[in-house]
Amino acid sequence: MQLHRHKDEIHDRGGELVTVGNGGQAFARAFREDMGITTPVFVDPSGATYRALGMRRSLVGTLFSGRSLLHAARALRGGFRQGRTQGDAFQLGGVLVVDTDGRVLFRHLSREAGDHPPEADVLAALA
Repeated sequence: MQLHRHKDEIHDRGGELVTVGNGGQAFARAFREDMGITTPVFVDPSGATYRALGMRRSLVGTLFSGRSLLHAARALRGGFRQGRTQGDAFQLGGVLVVDTDGRVLFRHLSREAGDHPPEADVLAALA
């Protein structure tokens, strides 16, 4: 998912794109540099944020899922290469759109590595 490519549209709709990773500060710096990210990136090596949001953690969903392999092949075709893993490699992510009152307007919890919602669905939640 490449939501950072839509940051101007997200800002125009009154939103802010924030990334939370489970690696350390060096990971966040490298991620921002490698991906050209200019929006906020936070790290939570403890995993407390992931647990509070109900995000899944799975050995099967990260390494051994057939769909995960398909997602990996798609990423490779798109020019993305897996670098050194930092943080919890079994922690799955997700996407949330939260309004200023703290209401969750959109929620997608990944079921396996590479499971992302359509970008159009995320952007529509900001309308």
